[in-house]
Parts: sequence; C-alpha cells; structure tokens
Amino acid sequence: MSNKVLITGATGYIGSKLVRKLVDKGYHVRAMTIENDPLITNLDGINCEKIIGDITKPETLNKAVKEIKTVFHLAAVLVANDKKLFHKINFEGTKNIIDASVNAQVEHFILISAAAAAYKERTSYGESKLNTEALAKRKDKTHFTIIRPTLLYGSGGSQELKIYIEKIRKFPLIIPTIGLLKSRKRPVLVDDIVLGLTKLVNNKKTFGKIYNFGGGTSLTMWDYTKLIKKTFNINKPMIPIPVFICNFIAFFSEKILREPIIKKDFILGATMDADFDQQSAREDIRYNPIDVYNGYKKGFRKKEDLF
Repeated sequence: MSNKVLITGATGYIGSKLVRKLVDKGYHVRAMTIENDPLITNLDGINCEKIIGDITKPETLNKAVKEIKTVFHLAAVLVANDKKLFHKINFEGTKNIIDASVNAQVEHFILISAAAAAYKERTSYGESKLNTEALAKRKDKTHFTIIRPTLLYGSGGSQELKIYIEKIRKFPLIIPTIGLLKSRKRPVLVDDIVLGLTKLVNNKKTFGKIYNFGGGTSLTMWDYTKLIKKTFNINKPMIPIPVFICNFIAFFSEKILREPIIKKDFILGATMDADFDQQSAREDIRYNPIDVYNGYKKGFRKKEDLF
C-alpha cells in the first residue's frame, strides 16, 4: 500500500488549503476535481497530482482511488435551492466514493461531515450529513474517521459566512435577527481545521472516531453577529424578530416565492446550538483551536481578506 492521499473537493475553501498543507508536509497528494472546475486556480502553484473525478459518476472514481492509502472526502453541497441535491451529492455521492475506496482497499477514509448533523432539529443539509455518517462504518480493510466542523471563518470565506454577511448587508437601516440569537456556537478558523485534518494521516488512534472541530470560544450567535458587524464595518442596529414570526414568514414564502424571504433551514441554522465537546480531539490529536477574537484578527488582518 502506498502513502498517497486523495482529497475530494480539493479546489474548495478547505480542500485547497489542505492540499497545500499536506504537500508542504511531504505527502503525495492527489487532488480530485470535476471537469472544467471553476475553482481550479485555487491549486495554482501547488505541486500536487490532479485527477478528474465526479462522485456522482462512479465510473470516474476507480482511477482516483487507485494506490491511495488515505482519503479525505470534502466534496459536498452546503446550500441548494433544490433539496434533492443534498441526497444526490452528499449521500449518494459519498456512497459512491466509499464503495470505490473499499474496493481499492483504502486503509483510512476521513469523512468531513458537519456540526449540523448533531443538531437537535436538523436542516436538510444536516440530515443529509447524518445519513451519510451511517455509511462510514468499517468495511473490510477500510477504517473511517468522521469530522464535524462548525462555522468556518477566515480570509476569503467560507460560503456559510459569506451568505450570512450578505443577508446582514441586504436590509436597509437595520439587521433583523431571528429572535435573540441565543444559540451557542464555536466559530472556527479554517487554518485550525486544516491543521487538525493533517494530524489524522497515518494515525490509527483516530480510526472509528467522531471528532468535533469547533473553535476555541463558545459564544452566542448574537455576540458572534456583533463581532461580524465590527469586523466588516456594518453599522446597523440588530432588531430581534420573534422566532414564531420568522417561521410563519418562512412557511408561506417557501410555498409561494421562487426566492423566499427566509427559509426554515436558515432559521434552524441560527437557532440550534453547535457548542459540542472537543475533548477527544484534544486528547487524540492535540487539536487546540484559537479563540474567536484573536482568530478574527488573524483571519481578517488585511483589507483584502474581507469580502
């Protein structure tokens, strides 16, 4: 068995940074990208092997996993107007890459899930990730590790943060919030996620484990939104809208409007806690994320880091 690493979703926000970090550490990294990938320039200047593959097309995967020891599976859909895509890509696509990996006798398959899989009431995305986790059970010679990141931030992203900031900026004069935003989160710097992932390679201690990859600070979404406002110079007051009114608007606007004013999934994302225990990650791989206030200073230190 070789010591090669395959990364799906290799041109994405986490994926491209993980490719670079593992290459810098001396690993042979095979970066799987879709044909005509619009994000392929994210791999410019990185000495990695590139291969075309699509998790929705099983016939493209056997070559991608050949002679691979470790798979990082990051390819997924986070936001979609058509909820069927969550099942097609996040579940069926993951099943395809798992089947190909098991057939190729890949030793270690690392599934990047999401904190949303552990919500008390799950979004469509979170439900697809929870269903996907059920696929990650030892098969033949393949061992699985599940990683649940939470709200990512850092220079240039992430997609979730970009969407939230777009919504905050959209309304004139005020920022309407979903209730008092009492839910607790652990926003995490993308660099900490990437560093934590690199510590999983060739680490048998992590086989069969689920790790929460959050940040070093637990805070409410209200306080996190205040930090976002300050960082991105958004000078508008936050005005709470009762959650039941938000749900009422979401129910009817999703039925009537092509572009709903607000969606049920967005309400759940804002109101569900994602302050999960990280002790096992600290003990097994010395996962030690930075606190969010210093993390924001580090992640958005330059004007060009903002968006």
